[in-house]
Amino acid sequence: MSEKNYTKFFDLNKFLRFINLKKQYLKQLKNKEKFLSHMKEKNYKYLNSSLTNNTRQPLNSMDNLITYVIDLKFSRSNTLLHVMDFSGKLKFFYSAGSVKYSGKNKKSRYMIFRDLYRILVSKLAFLKGKPVALHLTNVGINKTWIVKKLKKRFFIKCVKTFNLHPHNGCRKRKMRRKKFKKKK
Repeated sequence: MSEKNYTKFFDLNKFLRFINLKKQYLKQLKNKEKFLSHMKEKNYKYLNSSLTNNTRQPLNSMDNLITYVIDLKFSRSNTLLHVMDFSGKLKFFYSAGSVKYSGKNKKSRYMIFRDLYRILVSKLAFLKGKPVALHLTNVGINKTWIVKKLKKRFFIKCVKTFNLHPHNGCRKRKMRRKKFKKKK
C-alpha cells in the first residue's frame, strides 16, 4: 500500500517530461540570445517583430534583414533617387538634373526612371543579391512597372508606397481676378 501512495505523489514520467520541456525552453532562449548578440554586432535592422516563425524554429540571420533602401521620389517638378544603408546613411544620390534633364523635361517620369535605372544597374553592383527595401513616393500608376523592372535586377524584400498628393482634401486658394481698365 505504501507504493501506491508514493506513486500518487510522484509520477516519474510527468517529472521527466517537465524537465525536458524546461531544457527545450532554455535552449530556445540561448538561440535567441545568440541571434540578438549577432544582430547587435552586425548592426542590421530587423523588420519582423517576432524572433521565430510559425514553425517555432529560430530564424536565420539573413531571413528578414534589409541592408539597403532604394528611395524613389517623384515630385511635381523633379525626380529624386536615394540609396541608403539600413541606418539611413546616404550611399548614392541622383536627381533628374544630374541626369542632364532641365526645365519641363524633369517632369517626364518614364524617361527619367529609365535613365536612373540604367545608372542603378551599372554603378551599384554591390546591391545585387542583397535584400533591399523599395520606398516609392508619389509614383501613381507607374508603381507596378517600376517594381517589375527593379525586381529583375535586385532582391527586393519589401515595397512601401507613399502618396503625398491630396485627394481633393485641401481647399484651393482664391483665384485672383483680372482688373479691367475702363476706356474713356
